[in-house]
Amino acid sequence: MLYRRYILESIGWTGALFSLLAYSLNSLNVILSQSKEYLAMNVLGCFMLIIYTYYKKAYANSVLNTIWLVMTIVALIKVYSLL
Repeated sequence: MLYRRYILESIGWTGALFSLLAYSLNSLNVILSQSKEYLAMNVLGCFMLIIYTYYKKAYANSVLNTIWLVMTIVALIKVYSLL
C-alpha cells in the first residue's frame, strides 16, 4: 500500500512538472502555444494530474484537468490536421 502511495505521488508531481514546464517554456518564448511539444507536455501533465487528483478525491481539480485535457487534444488534432 505504501508503494502505491509513492507511485501516485510521483505521478502527481511529474504531471505538475510537465504542466509547469510547458507553461514556462511558452512564457519564455522557447516554444509556441500551438507547438506539438507544448501540447504534448500539456496532454501528459493533465493526464497524470487527473489520475492523481481523482485518487485524492479532489474532483473539482479532476474535472478542471479533464476539460483542459480535452481542449489540448482538440488543439493537437487541429495542429496535425494542418500539416
